[in-house]
Amino acid sequence: MPTGTLLAVPITAASPPLLEQARSAKAAGADLLELRADLIEDLPALEQFLAQPRELPVILTLRSVDEGGKCCASDAERAALFERLAALAPDYVDVEFAAWRRSPELQAVVRGMSRLPRRGDSPETRNAPPPRLILSQHDPHGTPAALGQALQPLLASPADVVKAIFTAHDALDACRVLAQLQQCSHARKLIMLATEPAGLITRILARKFNAFAIFAALDSTRRSAPGQPTLRELIDVYRWNEIGPSTTVFGVVGWPVSHSRSPAIHTAAMRTARIDGVYAPLPVAPTYAAFAAFMDHITQNPHLDVTGLSVTIPHKEHAARWLTEHAFPLSDVAQRVGAVNTLTRTGPANWSGDNTDCAGFLAALALVPESGRERTAAILGAGGAARAAVCALLLRGYNVTVFNRTEARAAALANELGCSAQPWAKRLHTPVEVIVNCTAIGMAPAENESPLPAAALRSKPPATVIDAVYNPAETRLLREARQHGCHIVSGTEVFLAQAAAQFEAWHKTAAPLDVMRQIMSGKTVPA
Repeated sequence: MPTGTLLAVPITAASPPLLEQARSAKAAGADLLELRADLIEDLPALEQFLAQPRELPVILTLRSVDEGGKCCASDAERAALFERLAALAPDYVDVEFAAWRRSPELQAVVRGMSRLPRRGDSPETRNAPPPRLILSQHDPHGTPAALGQALQPLLASPADVVKAIFTAHDALDACRVLAQLQQCSHARKLIMLATEPAGLITRILARKFNAFAIFAALDSTRRSAPGQPTLRELIDVYRWNEIGPSTTVFGVVGWPVSHSRSPAIHTAAMRTARIDGVYAPLPVAPTYAAFAAFMDHITQNPHLDVTGLSVTIPHKEHAARWLTEHAFPLSDVAQRVGAVNTLTRTGPANWSGDNTDCAGFLAALALVPESGRERTAAILGAGGAARAAVCALLLRGYNVTVFNRTEARAAALANELGCSAQPWAKRLHTPVEVIVNCTAIGMAPAENESPLPAAALRSKPPATVIDAVYNPAETRLLREARQHGCHIVSGTEVFLAQAAAQFEAWHKTAAPLDVMRQIMSGKTVPA
């Protein structure tokens, strides 16, 4: 069996044939199979598979409804089924800790597995050692505040492998699980992770913190838990096979962040530059309190090795506030903008903040053709991106007007940065040379929305339209602007310039811009 953290693939259906799925999993990079008997519900197929020589070691799981599975059998019935299948010598059996504690029948079966006569079609099966015991508990509601205390009975159990699965509502939950894994994995064989998209970081960093195994789907149609990545995502996007104890951690903090291309861009760039790092999405609920709690936690737990963070909607102004409250330095640009999109750890408990969005917008403005007209610009939105766009436009000599649905917020921004503001409705009737969308309108998955009706894009001579949204690359706003003869600049250009500036700030080396651009275009870059 491979050493290090094992990649386990759950098998959740009997079709295609189990042997075919096992071979596909092995070819894709799996080390271990989990047979979800509660989901497969085809006992003859399970028995036939277990009786044959195996492509990979096998965990036999019979998950109850109470803990997120589909098995409704009594403890006695489950004990009988475990006994029947254990005679075919799976390498591990996963028994829920709650059932283990309350069911003498289940305990007796598990403890008697070494005495069961072996069945099977091969000498390997008939002569196999007894299954090893995984005792597991699953919290479908969240991550307990007193996490260490909640785990004590399980950690004190007689299991060969301890498995604790929590539900992550945000990145703070996930980082708390990682901190617990880091503390305990030296003493026990541990599987410890958090489900839901917010828990992805617990799976990515399992190798770094020496987990026994982690679970990944064979493909996107066969996930056995919410937020479960595929094998290919872990290996190709998140550098699974390269992660080790010294790997440094970067990520994007926002709400939402599932749309972000930053993990793929930055991870590919680090691989190209031979930097031992990984970059992950970190969803943090859209309040200052949630952002501050997350930052306080990773600051107080430097062993997590979170070294740099991209900050996106809605936390750019929160980041500036948090740094200021902790007396951490902000760059001159970040101070002027009043928003931070780049956080860099400068010591075990110290951070600094910068704003590379301004560099991104300056790069976009360099693509605006000279028209000979008065330099006028309309900004749609009044968040952190809008603040950076205003600063870039002012540096280039534009007369800037801010439009936002909340008029007071637009007025406050304009007053602070030295431009003007108008009500949102007037954006339809104000002719300008450059329009910059700094709202989230048009962002995937809401690709069919636009912050401007198509009629408002008719101007003579045509305006330039810049969209800070980069996913999709051509938003509805840009598509309709192009159809009306406007010059368009994709959010891709803004994003790449700011991402390259972040990369160089964190790693003190030139960003591989050609690789980053390839990833943005959807191309695969060889490892």
